[in-house]
Amino acid sequence: MWKKGSALLVAGMLLLTGCSGEASLVRDSIVASLDKPNYDFEGTLKLTGDIDKLPEAFGETAVTKEDQALLAALKAGVTLKGSQLDMDNAKVQFEVNDDKLLRDNKLWDGDKKASVELIVADDNFYAKTPLDSKYLKISADTTGALGMSDSKADPAKLKEYQDKMNDLTINFVKKYIAKYGYALSNAKNLGVETVTLPNGEKVQATHVNIKIDAKELVKMFFFTANDAVASKDVKDFAIDMMVLANSLQEELNPELGKTTEAEKRALAEQTVAEGLKSAKQWLDETGKVYTPEKIVEEMKKEGFQGLAWNLDFYIDNAKMPVHQKSALNVTIQLPEMKQPLTVGLEADQYAYNFGKATKFAIPAKDAALTAEQLYEDKKAIESFSSKGFLRPFAESLVEQYQWQKEWEEEMEAEATAEPVAP
Repeated sequence: MWKKGSALLVAGMLLLTGCSGEASLVRDSIVASLDKPNYDFEGTLKLTGDIDKLPEAFGETAVTKEDQALLAALKAGVTLKGSQLDMDNAKVQFEVNDDKLLRDNKLWDGDKKASVELIVADDNFYAKTPLDSKYLKISADTTGALGMSDSKADPAKLKEYQDKMNDLTINFVKKYIAKYGYALSNAKNLGVETVTLPNGEKVQATHVNIKIDAKELVKMFFFTANDAVASKDVKDFAIDMMVLANSLQEELNPELGKTTEAEKRALAEQTVAEGLKSAKQWLDETGKVYTPEKIVEEMKKEGFQGLAWNLDFYIDNAKMPVHQKSALNVTIQLPEMKQPLTVGLEADQYAYNFGKATKFAIPAKDAALTAEQLYEDKKAIESFSSKGFLRPFAESLVEQYQWQKEWEEEMEAEATAEPVAP
């Protein structure tokens, strides 16, 4: 229901939750950046730790060349680069740093590394690799996504509701993060450092380091949950969102009838109040039995031996997060494992040109193909190279489209068929 990009807001909120005290600058930066959602970015994402030992840890004695290629690809990770113009329009290119696995499986060829360009433009999604002559286009069908493709609702009206929900969510996130007050136990302001951005620009930025372990995460969860059930902002947001959701349901399903705004709000207030009351009761009861220490102890019994999350934020004078690094390491030892294993996820991203992101062109109508067009013109699939990994995906979409079309034709035939005489 949210516009494109809203997932980034949620991810950012989760990542920056708990930023107070020494880390208050980080908390302020996420609020400031929400007012400038357009920027350029570049970074890397990869798995770290005992990746090579995973097969052996789970009893795999013979590791195939394909397994080795997969592990190597995960360790090398991907490089990403792109621009976000706003919450609805973004472009990003993913490049596989080690593409041997794709080449071995005849899914990539050529001198360049395997990569794909993705473009999100309003309700349309485009994908293209350097080996392809056209983009693969996927259009987001609002009612279909809701499982109500036969709805007679006005598309313009549906978009209006989406916009309202999106605006409501963004405003709530900004307000809630600005007031959030969990005090991290290990957050340090390491002073001002020089950051060199991908465009060559050098900026002075305050370096804030945050270290989080399993116990800290549990404490943050209970603090956030207790804070949420007592927050007027959370309550108001839940009520407003429920009113909008109920209005949308009535728009999609006219047979349900119409209720007044006052009736919908009264129902929402009652439902939310009951939900928050139940949640508070659960938190009170659970908090007495399961302390953070006890929960961590129980997690260890289940094989979860430890967690270490190291976060580094570099924030410029305008409170923009120009550089972020995240290293999350989890140590596990399940009963079937011979020894403990530590697996990590490492991300390193730069963001720049806040408020003036590099503009990009949306693919023209004749530069992209939909599943429907590929179904109607069998030769059009040749626009996607047989030596690239996008070709099998496009073929799969065509098969799904064909199945859906056949199913719809069967349903229509049944609906119009004359009843059989008894």
